[in-house]
Amino acid sequence: MRTEKRGVRNRRADRIEGLARRGEFERDVLAREVAGLRAEIDRTGARWKTAGWIAGGLAAAWTVGHKLFGKHSLSAKVGRLTSAATVLFGLGKALGRARKFW
Repeated sequence: MRTEKRGVRNRRADRIEGLARRGEFERDVLAREVAGLRAEIDRTGARWKTAGWIAGGLAAAWTVGHKLFGKHSLSAKVGRLTSAATVLFGLGKALGRARKFW
C-alpha cells in the first residue's frame, strides 16, 4: 500500500516537474514574441514620427508660401500697387508731353 502512494507521489511530482518545464518553455517563447512585437511597434512609431515631421514641414512651407505669394499676400498687394503706379506714371508722362503742345 505504501508503494502505491509513492507511485502516486512520483507521478504527481513528475507531472508537476513536466508542467514547470513546459511553463518555462512557453514563458521563453512568449517573451521572444513580446520582444518582437515591441520592436515592430517601435519601428512603426518611428515611421509615424518621421511622417509627422515631414507633414508638419510641408504644412509650414505651404503656409509661408501662401503668406508670401498668395492672392492676398504682401507681394501680391505690392504687385497690384506697382501695376497701378505704372499706369499713373505713364498717364502723367503722357500729360506732360501733351502740355508741351498746348
